Amino acid sequence: MLRSATLCAVGILALGVSACSGSGRGDGQGGSGPAGGASETGGSGSGGSSANGGTGSGSVGTGGRTGTGGATGSGGLTGSRGGSSSGGVVGTGGSVGGGGSLGTTSVGTGGIVGSGGVVGTGGRIGTGGTTGRGGSVGNGGVVGTGGATPGTGGTTTTTTTPPGACQESTCGSHKWACWPVPTPPSEKLAHPQSYTDLGNGAVRDNVTCLVWEKANPATQGTWQASSDRCAALGTSSYAGFNDWRLPTRMEMASLMDQTLGRTAYASPPFTTTSGAYATGSYWWETIQGINGANLAWGYGSNGMTSNAYSLAGTNFVTRCVRGNGAGEAPSALAVEPANHYTVVNGETTDNYTGLVWQSGFSPPPTMAWADAPAYCASLTLNGHTGFRVPTLGELSSTVNEARVGNAVVLSAFPGTPNGCKDPSYWFWAAESQSATADWGLSYCDGFTGTNVGTTANGVNTWDYFPTANVRCVRNGP
Repeated sequence: MLRSATLCAVGILALGVSACSGSGRGDGQGGSGPAGGASETGGSGSGGSSANGGTGSGSVGTGGRTGTGGATGSGGLTGSRGGSSSGGVVGTGGSVGGGGSLGTTSVGTGGIVGSGGVVGTGGRIGTGGTTGRGGSVGNGGVVGTGGATPGTGGTTTTTTTPPGACQESTCGSHKWACWPVPTPPSEKLAHPQSYTDLGNGAVRDNVTCLVWEKANPATQGTWQASSDRCAALGTSSYAGFNDWRLPTRMEMASLMDQTLGRTAYASPPFTTTSGAYATGSYWWETIQGINGANLAWGYGSNGMTSNAYSLAGTNFVTRCVRGNGAGEAPSALAVEPANHYTVVNGETTDNYTGLVWQSGFSPPPTMAWADAPAYCASLTLNGHTGFRVPTLGELSSTVNEARVGNAVVLSAFPGTPNGCKDPSYWFWAAESQSATADWGLSYCDGFTGTNVGTTANGVNTWDYFPTANVRCVRNGP
């Protein structure tokens, strides 16, 4: 697993919510913190729901962070509260069955996993014996048999794919990943992030086929102002398109590269500003109208995502997007696409992303981040090997926004822990931020963070997880 140079988190910070009691809420709201330890504020919720309780001081970066000294964040985001564990009922809608047409793009991936352009994972020999990652990687630069261009081999971030070569997703709601999940190029995995600058102020993602605004304005404002600005781009046919909108949580996740440190967007082609990047995904309790919630998902410039950014906040910025998909209304629950998962004897295949997941996860006790690669490498399910620790983006693709508590599709991932502020509810991702800060995701409802939190008087901060679970993944079939 890649451990980057010591870079510290800034921007929006993820919040925890309660374990599903639905009774408490924290109300602290803060801005982005400087480089150093991530912090969360917000008042304490009576249902165990606040993300760190209300001083707004942020947690101090915990030692070992080169060059930052653990600078404190300037405040956390609005504390969320636990919703009903039953969540929203997951629909079986969606317009395409059986996996749709993910393999028809022409970026050289060779179909849903690319039989030619897929990157060889090479040896997972850690340099210096660090974490068992690294090693030489097959470049996989053979022409993908299902695509029209050579496979990128996991090394390219900008290509010259002709405009219009992508076939956009038609699976339904883009609150789910309806495409292969882009991966950080430095990880040398299948579907490395790749972009085409269209030369008109827009950028095409060659993996998802979404078209993005290249440089968002630096002016900060409310969530509504961000939404209105994207709509105005459509009215003016910006870059020749009239369907610009706010991106969903999952669409924003597809852009994230946490290996880049404090600016988790590929540059070039994107330029990044400070502020919280707004999404068109309201939080579950906001959609359900519970306890007066007024919160949406947002992303920091470092790629950290929070479920609890106040719609009334004034530090939103926006990177607008356009592309096919229905059901992106902020007030709509995330309805599963048709034939989303296939579960066979402990393996769960996502028929849209092409990823094959461990249906369960590592047995107790929880483990250190450095031990996760060896566990996945030793895993055999149905005679299949080749499992690895998932990237943060891949983990994010399993989140079911229509639930709080264990925010997954339970039939696909049974036994997923139901809770928030405890290491046993966190799952490791492949990326690290520094020598002492490693990325993870909480299935409380899908917020992400690094394990820089502390515990005091028996109370854990939202980002306290020195150990965590791991749910391994492999590329299918």
